[in-house]
Formats: sequence, structure tokens, C-alpha cells
Amino acid sequence: MSIFDHPEQLRAFYAPPDDPASEPGANFPLGFYEDFLRAIKQRGITVLTFDDIFEGSDDWDYQSNYVAEFKHWQKHRRDPAQTYLVIQHDVDNHPHFTSRMVAMEHIYGIRSNIFIFRNRYSRKQANPEYPVDHDFFQAAAQQGFVIGYHQNAFQLTDFKMDEAVQRYRSDVAELRELYDIRYVVPHGGVGAEVNGKMLHNYSVPMPEELRTNLRWVFNGHGVRFTRRWSDGGMRRTRDRKKIREYNLIEKFVDQLKPGTRNFCLIHPQRWGFNIEVDANPVLVDEQWYQQLCRQYPGTVCSNIQEPTGGPSDMAPAPGE
Repeated sequence: MSIFDHPEQLRAFYAPPDDPASEPGANFPLGFYEDFLRAIKQRGITVLTFDDIFEGSDDWDYQSNYVAEFKHWQKHRRDPAQTYLVIQHDVDNHPHFTSRMVAMEHIYGIRSNIFIFRNRYSRKQANPEYPVDHDFFQAAAQQGFVIGYHQNAFQLTDFKMDEAVQRYRSDVAELRELYDIRYVVPHGGVGAEVNGKMLHNYSVPMPEELRTNLRWVFNGHGVRFTRRWSDGGMRRTRDRKKIREYNLIEKFVDQLKPGTRNFCLIHPQRWGFNIEVDANPVLVDEQWYQQLCRQYPGTVCSNIQEPTGGPSDMAPAPGE
């Protein structure tokens, strides 16, 4: 028996904390993510994992971005009346935020792909905390969630490429002691100039012996999709059109079309109950974002004023 056998415990896992302001700051209310899951179910969207995509496939050619897999899927596996979606979580920080998202997904009968570090890198401190609840994620894997390797070997080896390749190997080996690691996604973040060229984690080549048992599925190489959505880059961008694309349900889910295979990248640490609305001055100026920051019980959003008519004038949450 695990927590996944007890729906009431899972719901308690992602309930608002007694003091939302005490948890690390986030950018979007976790309640908005639950509305996203509701929208997926209401629209009858089929959510796939990378295991589902590569089931029965012998395509390991990440450098072609799996052209054979995609051709096979279009010809033999795609239902033109069905809409498909892959959800990926990159666990960069605060792994507990991912655990409660996974608990929520399980309640809605949805499975995601979860990419974790072996160790987290920080420019500010050596050996930063990265408290992954491996028992929880191992139980999630038993329920069909996919656990993969979030590759940050270049950063962890102080930007030394030869050492990074060795670290890549050892990270995969260590994580495979805990999980059936079949997929890898390089982490973004800071890079370094080497011999006049700027390199990043995605510049690290996959070790030769892993190329027939590990698939590179995003960031540099990856699976083919019709549309992609990501919550990445939201602090830096000042492009108002791009900002409006962060409206996940209206600008993404509602626009997905039958017969297409689509992708959504969620960084769980960006979704919580203590919303830092000043993270992007253009985003906080958007009325739809202000609405999000007011409508979810148990969520603290600083610097957002209540509308004149009070909470009763607010529209219902998306998906309700």
C-alpha cells in the first residue's frame, strides 16, 4: 500500500498550507494547474507519457529527433479524431512542489513525465539542498508516471566537458539504482565559454554506451510535436504577446486540434500558494493574470488589489 491507494491523502497532499506566505514564492497559483487538469479531462484530451510514445519503437536516433517514430505514429497510431498531449515536469528546485502536482494528477487520472537531478547545481552555494522523496516518486513510477534524468553534468563539473561526460554516466548509473531511467532532458540555466564558444548542459554529448538504452527527448534534441507550451523564461520576457501565451488554458489547451500531438513543460516550483506577482511587471499588468491571483482560496498574492465589488464579482475559475 502507498499514498496512491488513498485518494483522501493525495488530496490533503496538495491542499493549501496553513500559512501560504511561509512557502517559497511561485509565479502561478496551484489551483490554476488543477483547472488545467480539469480542462484536459473535460475536452477528452489523451495524455501520453514518453513510454506511451515509444512503446514498440526501435527508434533511438535522437539526432534526427526520432523521425522514424513520428512517421510510424502518424501512420499507425494516431487517431485523427483524438487530441494528444505530453506533460513534462523539470524538477529544478523544491521537489515537494512536484510531489503535490503528481498527487493532483493521479486524482485526475493523468500521468506525467518527471525529470530529476542526481544533485542540484547552484552558483551561490556548494552542495545545495535537493530533498527528493524517492519513496514517493518510486511509488509514482509504479502508477505509470515516468521518471527521467535531468542532466546538469556540465554545471556540476565546473564546466569541464570531459568531466561532464563522465558525470553524465555516473548520474545515470546512480539514478538507475532507484528508477528505470529511459529518458534524459538537459537542464537549461547558466553555461560557460569554452575555447571561444558558449556551451551549456545540452552541449554535453550522450555517452556512446547509453545511446541504445536512453532517449534524449527535449532541449537540444527531442520528440516531435505540433504545438509546445512552456512556463520557462517568464521572468525575463517583456514581449506582451509572449506573456499572454502563459494563459495556459485559453491560449493553449483550448486551441489544441484533433489529430495533433502536443507538449507542455511545467516547472512545478513555479506553481504554488505564495505568488510573487512582481516577478514580471508586464505579466502582473495583464487582467487575466490579476484574475488568477485573486480567485483561488488559500493563495497569497501580494500587490494585487481586490476589485471594487469584492470577491463576489469575480468570474468562476477556469474549467468550472
